[in-house]
Amino acid sequence: MEKYTIKDKQKFDEIMWNKNQQSNIEDIFYKKTEKYIKFIKWIPWIRMIWIWNSISMNSATKDSDIDLLIVSENKKIWLVRILVTIIFQILNVRKNNKHHAWRFCLSFFCTLNWLDFWKFKLEKDPYLYFWILYFKPILNYNWTYDLFLKKNESWADLSNFKKDINKNKTYIKYNKIPKIYKYLNIWEILNKIFKKIFLPKTISSYNKINKPYGIIISDDILKFHNWDIRKEISKKMW
Repeated sequence: MEKYTIKDKQKFDEIMWNKNQQSNIEDIFYKKTEKYIKFIKWIPWIRMIWIWNSISMNSATKDSDIDLLIVSENKKIWLVRILVTIIFQILNVRKNNKHHAWRFCLSFFCTLNWLDFWKFKLEKDPYLYFWILYFKPILNYNWTYDLFLKKNESWADLSNFKKDINKNKTYIKYNKIPKIYKYLNIWEILNKIFKKIFLPKTISSYNKINKPYGIIISDDILKFHNWDIRKEISKKMW
């Protein structure tokens, strides 16, 4: 089991960002995220939305984008991904090749089946450990954040950081789950249709960039990180 101390966290912060205090710019990013999550919070198959990476680590700059991790119900990941992408595209706030700063990066979706991140953990993975610690849940339906922590406690001992976890929970703004035609079987059919349409293109792009280990594509996780620095961070920590 991986367990780290306050000193380890300080070292991680120094390696990653050399900044430990929150600044006004993070507050602005959080407010923008709260504003635009209002447009997708009605999607009844979303279970949780986190902010992560530079903003959650208090290291944002004026050039930062807004990284979101979105958790969906099982068998709804493609449906959720396409709906969120379309809505943010219409609102003109989705990150693209030309526009990066202040826009939303939709590169990480997973289902309730994949809440245990041990499934893609490296042998020694301090980056993944502190990733989890820094996640800021903005939308949290059915106590999914607590379920997530419980799922990962078998390998990530966060007992030294209970104050951090409690502080993370103060970021939750949306916790009342909608009930819009949630149980109709047609939505699972639509999820299969979206998968059939978009999966081949996704796999093709993955193959073209030589299958980096930071990218994972399955029925329960869509993680698109070409630049995964976990191995590098592990070496620097020791």
